[in-house]
Formats: sequence, structure tokens, C-alpha cells
Amino acid sequence: MTIGAKRLASDKESDGILDELETESVPAVEISQEDLLRKYDQGQAQIITQRNDFLVPNILQMVRDRKVLNLAPGYQRRKRWSDTKKSHLVESLLMNIPIPPIFLYERDLARYEVMDGQQRLDAIRGYFENEYPLENLKKWPELNGKFYRDLPSRLQSGLARRGLSAVIVLTESGQSRADALEIRQYVFERLNTGGEKLNAQEVRNCIYASRFNDTLVEVARSQPFTEAWGIPPKERGEPHTTSKELASNRLYASMADCEIVLRYFALKDLSEFKGGMKRTLDACMQRMQRISKDECEKLKGEYLSALKTAMAAYGSSLFRLPTKGDKLQGRRSVPLSDAVLLGIRSLGANAEKLKRKKLDVVRLTERLLLTNTTYEILVGRPNTKTAIEKRLKLLARNFRRIVRI
Repeated sequence: MTIGAKRLASDKESDGILDELETESVPAVEISQEDLLRKYDQGQAQIITQRNDFLVPNILQMVRDRKVLNLAPGYQRRKRWSDTKKSHLVESLLMNIPIPPIFLYERDLARYEVMDGQQRLDAIRGYFENEYPLENLKKWPELNGKFYRDLPSRLQSGLARRGLSAVIVLTESGQSRADALEIRQYVFERLNTGGEKLNAQEVRNCIYASRFNDTLVEVARSQPFTEAWGIPPKERGEPHTTSKELASNRLYASMADCEIVLRYFALKDLSEFKGGMKRTLDACMQRMQRISKDECEKLKGEYLSALKTAMAAYGSSLFRLPTKGDKLQGRRSVPLSDAVLLGIRSLGANAEKLKRKKLDVVRLTERLLLTNTTYEILVGRPNTKTAIEKRLKLLARNFRRIVRI
């Protein structure tokens, strides 16, 4: 298979996996006109904003003072701006082309975090600190190859006179911690970054920064996980610098890998499943925000132990759907992975026995996936609590039969 054919096959598989992670639709809700107007009136008072204009030197001062402005590099999406895109931003400043406003959230009085615009702020800071030369400029090709220090003093002064607008969501918007988190999530979900809407997991990565969120990333970039899902392995410079191969991997770029890990922890206790998959995943992130480093290490060990057992039991068939030849060689499936890993967890110490029953495990899964009824249970579209419970119980029950408990 050629490199191009392999990439096409990988993209096709990624599309299928990402489609499984799409959030469910929200049905219409019946409400009286009076209640609708009351909700509207209350909603207008929830989010309080103000707009400020900053000159570039002011922006740089704020960025350098982390107590005032938290850029939080690990807080944003994984996609990084290229030097060309950064250069085009600097060129826009030189030409005084209006730049979209950044969005800040006031965590405390006069202390902010970046909700949208981190890449723009970092590009401006980086150029003024001579981290990269300008490149691929169209209107100012004479400046290609020049660092900030190379610019004539008049151009440096011109850049210093440019401004950037900021929309600030004020602390008064959240009357309680829960309200504040909800408001931040609403704003994140409706902002565009670099012209691309933040997806659900990117939003979670932004607003639920914690040891647990770091643990999701660590598991997703571990060798067993990247091998299991066909993602390029962890690189030394990431997330600040990544190879073209890794940056173009759709599961990595969209943080779908982290969402796949999160599902395991969110579905461990179905009594916490409320309001659909998306809300359940959000709630899991919120519950786990304050757990300790030791607890995170324990969760990481639990997940990787289940994954390694699954890899030993399934081999190259792990999480794969059947092909036309009735073998488990098709694309990987997220719902199937949920059932496999949580089914292994349900066995406790007996899970080790699955490693000695490889043929039985693969044949059992083939049989279930080649039967229409059980196929729909294992990988069907519904993400309701009832459907997920049936899915998890089906495979757990059959695993218990294999190990005879």
C-alpha cells in the first residue's frame, strides 16, 4: 500500500471514529410563553462583559506577567500556528488591518485567563522577543527573513502603536463556582479559534484544567494507547513542536484521543450518567477537578492495565469491526472499546485469564459483531443510558463465561 493510500485509509477510519464521538442532538422542549420570556430576561443578566482596547506594549506587559494574564499553554487546543501564520498576523499589525478581538475571562479582580486568542497573543509576544523571523509575506516581502530586532526603528515604533481589542467576561457573570464554570463553557462552545469551532473535548480541556485532565493527556500519549489506536507515538517536543505526521493525525489534532480515555472513567459508574453522553462527560471532568496526584496515578494505572490486558487478548483485532471476510480487521470502534475495557474491569483479578483465552475472546467478539441484534447493541448509534448499559453488560457477561466466573 502506498503512503497516499495508507493516509487515505487512516483518514477514513478517523472519520468513522470521530463520527461516533459526535454529540447527540437536543430535542425540542415544550415551554409556556411566560416561562420563555422569563428565561430570556434572566439570561440577559447572566453574562456581563466589557470591551477594552490595548496597545501592543500593554498586551506584552500583561502576557509576561502571569499573575495578571494566564495564557496557559496547555489550556488551549493542540493545533499550533505555523511561523507563516504568525508572520501574517504581524503583517496585519503593520498594515493596521483590524484583528478580531481576543476573549478574556476575569477569574478574579483584574486577573484574567485567555478564553480565545492565545495563539494571537503568543505570536505577538514571540515576534517581539525575536523567536522567529517573518516569512511568506505578500504585501511586505521585503521583510521576509527579518526578526523584530532587524526592523528599522520606525517600523518597531509603528508596531508599538498598534492595538488589540479584548472582550472581557467579568466575574460578576458567575454568582457561584458552578455558574461560573457553566458560563465559561457556554462562551467557549460558541467561540471560534483560528476559524475552527472548538469541539466538545477541546472545550473541556480549556475549562477543566486539572491533574485529571493532564492524566487524560498522559494516557492518550502513552505507548499502549497510541499503538492501540494507530496514532503516531509521543514526540519529545510536543505539544509545542510536533511532526507533520502527528499534527495531521485527526484523533490527536481534535483531542478525540483524550475523549476516548475520558469515556472509560465517565461510564464506570452509570448512576452518574445524566442528560446524555456530552453532559455526562462534562460532569465527569468537573467531579474529577480536585482529585489528588496519587488518585490520578491510580486511575492512570487502572486504565493502562485494562488496555494492556485487552491488547494481549485481542492482538491486531483490538477494537476492530468485522470486514467482508468476517474477520476483525475493519476500522476501530469507540463504543466497542468502551465495552471491552469496562468488561475487563468488571472481571477484577480474573481479567488475567483472558490472556490465556485469546482465540475464545476473538471468536466470541466476532460472533457478537456478525449478528445483527448484538452488533447494534455493541456499536449502534444510541448513546442513551439504557443503550450503553446493555452494551457494557453484554460483553461483560460473555467475558465472565470465558473465564468461568
